[in-house]
Amino acid sequence: MPQPASPVSAPKQSKRSNLIPIIIIAVLLIATVLFVDVGQMVQVMLHTNYALVLAGMIFLLGGIALIDVRWWYLLGREPAFKRLAHATNASYIVPILTPIPNYISRVVITGMATEATLPQATTSMMVERMIAQIMRITIIVLTISLGVQSAMTTASMIRSIVLSFAVLAGYLLAIRYSEQVIGGVDNGLAKIPRLSEKAHDKIIAIIQDALSVDVGMKDLLLALGMTIVMWTLFFLFHFMVILAMPLGLDMHSNITIALGALALTPPSAPAMLGIYQVSQVGPNLVLRLGALEQLLPYSLMLYFIQAIVWMILTLWGLRELDMSFVDLFRSSKSQSEAPEVIEAAEGAG
Repeated sequence: MPQPASPVSAPKQSKRSNLIPIIIIAVLLIATVLFVDVGQMVQVMLHTNYALVLAGMIFLLGGIALIDVRWWYLLGREPAFKRLAHATNASYIVPILTPIPNYISRVVITGMATEATLPQATTSMMVERMIAQIMRITIIVLTISLGVQSAMTTASMIRSIVLSFAVLAGYLLAIRYSEQVIGGVDNGLAKIPRLSEKAHDKIIAIIQDALSVDVGMKDLLLALGMTIVMWTLFFLFHFMVILAMPLGLDMHSNITIALGALALTPPSAPAMLGIYQVSQVGPNLVLRLGALEQLLPYSLMLYFIQAIVWMILTLWGLRELDMSFVDLFRSSKSQSEAPEVIEAAEGAG
């Protein structure tokens, strides 16, 4: 019977990696004080319709349940589902409270709580991250397509959805015929004058990583189907929250901003306070989807709702697994710089 991967000793995290989140939070606080009416932002929070927020949380929980089901499926349906679900849910608090990425904490706690091996978990994580990449690109295309329109109509919505699904289908075809795609790109790059061999090889390597997947097309499509439903539930969570907040936005802006937030910071890829807001608010400002005084309170509301939900699920999961926070964070930290995990992360990223 395969044994779960055990934590290995690793060097301490660099001071730089620990300082980055602190610097980001400080910059965010300074920008808030300088450019945002804090009193108005507080009023927005106080006058939010929390009944709609609660409805959004139901969609969030539905999406989280699908994360558990998809992870169980990608692991070959071998671990006990209930135990795996608790392990998965508990792992999501780590990237919210520390700079450790979720894919590391998920692989570590899966190995601790189930009989899944490190190679099995990392291979499944690579597939999951591939699917997340496909979904991000698809949603970004949909967001930009809707955002550039002056008004939203049924026809424009249909066109945008068709365009985004065309991108999704094109990505799947590129995976299906990856050898031909890579060969074509290789031939095209060879015709570019003054392109160095190093740059040529780097581009090919990036494309190979983007199109390589270690499961069959049938399994990939099934996992992608679950992900589409999952991201739909996550969009409804984002949409219900922005609908609940008195931000003075029309329906076009509500939908576009909710989509943009989903593409940039989906609940399946949580991040620390500050990093989450910068990742979401910055690009949405660049795309002119909203003003800072609208985007920031919305981002903060999304963040704290998810932090509360993940904390509750973590406490429940650790209790059922007979584990502690110390076990969770210590193992995640020690594995975050273990050679085999770094190698797997590079392959997954």
